[in-house]
Amino acid sequence: MKIRQTIFLLPLFLLAGCTSAGGSQSRDLDLKELCTEEQVFQYADFEWGTDSEQLFKQSFLKFDEKDLGQGDESSTKTYESKEKFSLENAESNMDLEFSDGQLSQVSFTFDIEQDANTWIQKEVDELNSLYGGGIATGLGNQIYQWQGEQDTVLQLTAFKEGDESATVILSVASMEYSIGS
Repeated sequence: MKIRQTIFLLPLFLLAGCTSAGGSQSRDLDLKELCTEEQVFQYADFEWGTDSEQLFKQSFLKFDEKDLGQGDESSTKTYESKEKFSLENAESNMDLEFSDGQLSQVSFTFDIEQDANTWIQKEVDELNSLYGGGIATGLGNQIYQWQGEQDTVLQLTAFKEGDESATVILSVASMEYSIGS
């Protein structure tokens, strides 16, 4: 059931994860920042359920709201960091998703232009070494998922575009605060 809920959110990951152009500075994304000592998947000290105003006050990062064409009636809001993050020479902005005003997901979308299979395998191996063996699923596209405490999940989804390139979404989410929970 949890995997199905998370896979259901993949279209939102895609919409929310598109990176924007700009001359912002990049910082390294440390995969160890995706999990607490209590084995709860979250990004650094961005606690699940925090409202956007509080999170933006405590963070050194600056965010802009993304218009995903959902209108003002939507209970989901997505914000994109102005700062870029890098992981193995690929860059992404951080996207924050708030469901009913509470933080429910943090994601990074990387466009891998060359040798995508090697890049993906290296990241999956690193995540497995940090968090144990993840569950691998997917037909054509690969989905790797690790379950955390307090109904949290870490997911790496690879949408391959031929042999050399792929779009890879790395995300942490709280099922407690996600849509439909």
